[in-house]
Amino acid sequence: MKAKKILLIIFFNLSIILAEIIFGVISNSFALIADALHNTGDVIAIVITYIALRFGTSSPTFQFTFGFIRAEMMAAFTNTLFLLLTMLYMIYESIGRFFAPEVIAPEYMIVVGMIAVVANGVSAYLLHAIGMEDHHHHEHESHHHGDANITSAYLHMLADTLVSVGVVVAGIMIYYFQIYAIDAMLTIIFSLYIIKHSFPLFKQSFLSLMDANTIDITPEELEKIIFASGRVSGYHDLHIHQPSSKLNFISFHILLDDEGITLRECENITCPMKEKLEKLGFNHILIEVDSLTNKAAHQKCVIAGQ
Repeated sequence: MKAKKILLIIFFNLSIILAEIIFGVISNSFALIADALHNTGDVIAIVITYIALRFGTSSPTFQFTFGFIRAEMMAAFTNTLFLLLTMLYMIYESIGRFFAPEVIAPEYMIVVGMIAVVANGVSAYLLHAIGMEDHHHHEHESHHHGDANITSAYLHMLADTLVSVGVVVAGIMIYYFQIYAIDAMLTIIFSLYIIKHSFPLFKQSFLSLMDANTIDITPEELEKIIFASGRVSGYHDLHIHQPSSKLNFISFHILLDDEGITLRECENITCPMKEKLEKLGFNHILIEVDSLTNKAAHQKCVIAGQ
């Protein structure tokens, strides 16, 4: 259902792009043509979102044992990076047009801009609704933050809506007061607004792709959980990362002094750890039990392999 709605948004926005290019050429309006180019980039971003959704639902294979859980963050990173670069370019162009404004026909800006506001607004609303459906579906998970892929697409459509609003306002100001610099001023304001709201998602997706630990847990909290039983002498090979907005991974080895410990005793130590980690939001937990002897043997193997 998500994919069908996104396909509808893609075709909807392609028609707006075509209209903006045609009337932009007729009216000699750089603002309309620039908005059309910006919308084209955003349609590409929505296409990336669609592809990521398709891949994200694919089952794991022997080659891709994790499936395509990275698709969400890869799409979010690509979309937000492109959006940030687009906004910076629009600011650069707007600064030049502010000091050297060009005469344009505002009537086409107003009419086509209003159509674009409605189209982009509806697209943003649909994407926001898709994101909210996803959020409600996972609302029982206290650490769920919504699909980053959908959020990045929504930000693109929100950016389009704001830029189109700027086109309409600029057209009205030019029509009545011949204030041609207003086009550039509004573009700069809206671009800065979008940059401010896009950067956190860009940072989140980048850190996820780098396997950084972005989960809200301190070393002290983790060690309190690990050493709670009083039978763990240490831990190593700790890895914490968030491959998607819905998955929090943690894995580590614990060291036990008693080499004669049974499997049931190991489970009595590790199961409470897993329960506490699940309450903190981890939903993929791997704990390996090592003895001090096994750790020493493992270290010797690593040194020999080097």
